Amino acid sequence: MWGRIRNGKAEIEPIAFIGIPAWIIARRLWNCHPAATPMAESMKGYELYSWQDGSQWKFSVLVGTNREKTLDEIKSPDTVLLGVEALKSVLEKVPSGQYITWSSRETPSFPPDDIIKQVEQVCKDKGLLLNIAK
Repeated sequence: MWGRIRNGKAEIEPIAFIGIPAWIIARRLWNCHPAATPMAESMKGYELYSWQDGSQWKFSVLVGTNREKTLDEIKSPDTVLLGVEALKSVLEKVPSGQYITWSSRETPSFPPDDIIKQVEQVCKDKGLLLNIAK
């Protein structure tokens, strides 16, 4: 172990730092994560889908296209976001000025108003143009 947190302060053992990059130490001590990689701008914006699975809301954000997405694409394990916090984290990576179209088809549906308001606020703060197609 390279150090510990005691009374809210990091205590480190200096001998352990020899030859270890600072970012490794920071991640170990403070559980830091690398900076979020921004998403690319999209000519057609992004498509947001939501659905409820048991008591949990799930989301996916896909690059906009001229065609309707299949449920397999929408619910692909590679794109599913578990909960509103994961969604907000992804929306933070979308470049300002992009359109986000939130739509529902077949199984996907819209979450309660409190979650919708959180998503609207993140989009507003980030400068994203949200269109909710209910």
